This record gives sequence, structure tokens and C-alpha cells, in this order.
Amino acid sequence: MLRIAGFCKDDRGASLVEMTLVTPFLVFLGLGISEFGQAFYHQHLITTGLHDASRYLARFDDPLGPAAADARDIAVTGSIGGTDKRVSWWNTGDITVTIQNIANPIDSTTGLRLYRGTDPLKVVRVATSVDHPGLGFLSAIGISSPLTISVYHEERVIGE
Repeated sequence: MLRIAGFCKDDRGASLVEMTLVTPFLVFLGLGISEFGQAFYHQHLITTGLHDASRYLARFDDPLGPAAADARDIAVTGSIGGTDKRVSWWNTGDITVTIQNIANPIDSTTGLRLYRGTDPLKVVRVATSVDHPGLGFLSAIGISSPLTISVYHEERVIGE
């Protein structure tokens, strides 16, 4: 009995037991931060690419013409005909380019159009929706659905 009482008061090895209990949670937390950090970084790079592409297309009277292929290159690589991708798994085929016509009527009280420009106004939209492959940590803990990055950017077409 005396031996058990002495064992309960002995605190040697307590830090080892505490560390053994805490370490798995710290590892999972660190890997989760890495996984989501990489996803946010890739989302930022994709957003920047779409922004660059839509600004490029806004300069053309016909953004759906031959310039659309160049804009896809700009989005993915940062330049026309570039080879180094912003994000290794993102491709030009993942990008859609559309045009929307917006009415620009004349205001009856002022006699002016609501927005500067002609009627209708054209807005170019460059969009993508891709599954982020990640580092594989989420699938290791049983979360099988990938993160989907869906981004678009719109610019008013000003033409040349």
C-alpha cells in the first residue's frame, strides 16, 4: 500500500505522458494549416491570373475572338505563350470567357446615359472552377471531397 502511495506522488515522467497525449493533435493541426495554407495560396494565384486575363481582354472590341486564347495563356502562365505555370495543375482548358451585354438607357430626367459609354455596355467575364488536389492530408484523415476553387473576374470592355 505504501508503494502505491509513493507512486502516485511521483511526478517523474509526467511531461512525457503529457507530450504523448498532445503530440498527435499538434501534428494534425500543423498538417491542416499547411493544407489550407497551400489552398489559399493557389486560390490567390488563380485569382491574380484571372484578373490579368480579364484586364487584357477588356482592351479588345471582340474579347471572344483570337485574344481569348492569349488571355487564357496570360491567366495560367502570366504571359502569352509562357511555359511556367502559376499553379502546376491549372490549365487553359479550365478557363471560360463570356461576354455580357448590360443595358445603358438614357435617364429621362437628365437626358444622359446611366453609365458613360454606348448602349449596350459589354462586360467580359473570365472564370474557372477547379478541384484543388492538396497535399493529401485531408484524404488521410477521411475527408475525401476535394476543395473546389471557383473564381471569376469581370471587366468592362473599353475596346481599342
